[in-house]
Amino acid sequence: MAEKRISFNPDYSPEAPGEYLRWFLDARGIKIVDFARRTGRPTKTISEIISGKVSITTETALQFERVLGEGAGFWLALEAKHQLAQARSRESELSSGEEARTWAKNFPVSEMVRLKFFDKKPKVSELADSVLRAFGVSSISAWHEHWQKRVDLSLFKQQGHNKIDPFAVAVWLRRAEISADNIDTAPYSEADFRDILPHLKKLALKPWNEVSGILIDECAKVGVAVVLVPMVPNTGLRGAAYWATKDKAVIVISDRLKSEANVWFSFFHEACHILEHSKKAIFIDQAEKGTGERDIEKEADEFSAETLIPKSVLESFMARFGVRPNRLVSPSAFRSFATEHNVAPGLLLVRLQHEKIIPHGTPLAKLKRAVVFSV
Repeated sequence: MAEKRISFNPDYSPEAPGEYLRWFLDARGIKIVDFARRTGRPTKTISEIISGKVSITTETALQFERVLGEGAGFWLALEAKHQLAQARSRESELSSGEEARTWAKNFPVSEMVRLKFFDKKPKVSELADSVLRAFGVSSISAWHEHWQKRVDLSLFKQQGHNKIDPFAVAVWLRRAEISADNIDTAPYSEADFRDILPHLKKLALKPWNEVSGILIDECAKVGVAVVLVPMVPNTGLRGAAYWATKDKAVIVISDRLKSEANVWFSFFHEACHILEHSKKAIFIDQAEKGTGERDIEKEADEFSAETLIPKSVLESFMARFGVRPNRLVSPSAFRSFATEHNVAPGLLLVRLQHEKIIPHGTPLAKLKRAVVFSV
């Protein structure tokens, strides 16, 4: 008697492919021992496949195809989905355990929501898995292996500042990494990058919101991805520089002090790292450096300051207003001097304050333009 051909379209997901096989055999009235004989497999093997103790191999799938008519791909797909579901279940148990939950609580979750890692705050039971996915790693040990070097470098450069949170640092850097990956750049050209710096310096004369897009586009044309990442509390980060590939450099800038002048100084500081220092290094720069500060950081600071506000401008300023001008230097006089020397007033003020030529707390502070980044 011809066997009935029944279409199998269940609306549930059985625990193992063997459940599908049991359904087929029962629906067609085929005994396990007969099916085993027709496939050339031991009865024990068929029974273990049905119970989920044995997986369906490619060879077994082909034998099922010949006997039952359902394609080998169907059986292999069932097996693959089952194995994936089992793996997800094991990973879920690991990432929802007490140790994983404790680890995940180290991260500034509210900041991760603000930086759009998550649409909303994950449930406690799902937090570890959500964090791992946000960082693009498979496990807690993999997270430490991949991120420890960057975090350790940050802490080294911040010696004596115990308020730095390594997990917050990692969040800021990961946001930068994701954003940089989304910026298409031409192959890096050192000569072309150097050539555009004078043009980029002139952008600082205009409001940041008018020129930030131009800065990003111009740098992308010469192989540098410029990423703007909002400040994350307890990091002290003002910027970072690294090489995503041998043909793509990355400059990351923070809005830590909410000042255009500081943003521009940070950009040219990181540009120095890209132009002058090792391609194998990761440069993470804090607004305040500890005793671990290295010569290359001083070089980058000097490069940035001299590029934006040359010493000749400082000398001209002191010649006109005195070596230690008091707070009575008027904003209009200050602005006129800056215009005369083709520099941004806010940048000039920051440089003068850094050199202790003008004190902090001066009424001239109103010349500084504010800036806040968004994701």
